Amino acid sequence: MGGSSVRIRGFTLLELMIVVALAAVILAIGAPNFGEFRRNARLTGDANDFLTAVQVARTEAVKQQRPVSLCATDDPQAADAACTVSADFGGWLVFTDPDTDCSPAATTDITLRGGRAVADRGNVVSAADGACLSFAANGFARDEAPAGARRIVFCDERGYELQGGTGQSAARGIEVSRTGRGEVVREPARLEAWGLACE
Repeated sequence: MGGSSVRIRGFTLLELMIVVALAAVILAIGAPNFGEFRRNARLTGDANDFLTAVQVARTEAVKQQRPVSLCATDDPQAADAACTVSADFGGWLVFTDPDTDCSPAATTDITLRGGRAVADRGNVVSAADGACLSFAANGFARDEAPAGARRIVFCDERGYELQGGTGQSAARGIEVSRTGRGEVVREPARLEAWGLACE
């Protein structure tokens, strides 16, 4: 019986070096885009979470037929969470507010929802034209003091500059109309016209 030799062929050193070089080029191109993707996803998440809180507040005001407020807070998960006078919505609180003072009272007001602790935000900051947004029993946004926050913007170190490859701002704004409807705003000129510091 004659033996036949089977030649097993592996990769040469040159072939492995080419594969490693291609992988390095792909990573060099993709890594910055992945960083931008993460920043955009964080901003979108904050804006969407806040818009959901606005919708919950408005819906509950109509459903319960009494005022419901949404205010800025430092610790939304605390049992005795309190509103802040700051217009930084790093955390927020939705609660029934029958006395319309934009401050949850432990005995009469019911906390409906808390959102986003400051520690979870990474480099996202927010600015608003007030520290409290309140809805009347008909679902309309209330203008009486201390309510009145109708424009909120979430941004990172890019500020209002354009998001790469688009004509839209990297920042996400939320505007609540007089009728109580919330909308996400990305047009740079419109956001800058609000006059809210985004840095």
